[in-house]
Amino acid sequence: MVEKKPNFIVIGAMKAATTSLYTYLKQHPDIFMTKVKEPMFFNNFQQENNYKILGSKRKGLTTLNDYLAMFDDVKNEKAIGEASPAYIYNPKAPQLIKENLPNIKIIAILRHPTDRAYSNYLHTKRADRENATSFQEAIELENKRIKDNWSPLYHYIEKGYYSVQLKRYFDLFSEQNIKVYLFEDVVRNTKETLKDIFKFLEVDENVEIDTS
Repeated sequence: MVEKKPNFIVIGAMKAATTSLYTYLKQHPDIFMTKVKEPMFFNNFQQENNYKILGSKRKGLTTLNDYLAMFDDVKNEKAIGEASPAYIYNPKAPQLIKENLPNIKIIAILRHPTDRAYSNYLHTKRADRENATSFQEAIELENKRIKDNWSPLYHYIEKGYYSVQLKRYFDLFSEQNIKVYLFEDVVRNTKETLKDIFKFLEVDENVEIDTS
């Protein structure tokens, strides 16, 4: 009987090819990925986040039962996972993940902080959630926005301090259970990176994935 709960999580970062990775992992016959690409459960569970955000606010999952129900369709897949790129930045997520999924494997993808920040800004602008007229203005507003409890969506620069964020995971999980990749690896050396990820997840490394 397969245990229907995740044994790996892609924790981020945002705008660092996590959507591409999710699409590739979903194709592997031994890997189960949730239908919802970003459940963001551990950003909502046991947390009161009354963040300011422009535009409509998505209601997140807040109960463990609802979260685990996302894995009800697991059949015989060996690797069971989800990808929520906001987990890397949420200070409470590592501890909550550890308490509820103690032996989980963690995958992080890091992108050059400036490129990541600008891509994040463009994404927010396209989604009509940013009223700053330029990236420069958004950066100048950032500290005040953080003080005023604006959503992490607007923490463009702050989200680039990866060492602070990863340390929380390395403090709680075994080094063997954490893999960190670079955005360039996923984008330019896709096949080799996927092979390495499949090895880490202990599934067949030689499955052909359509990365077009």
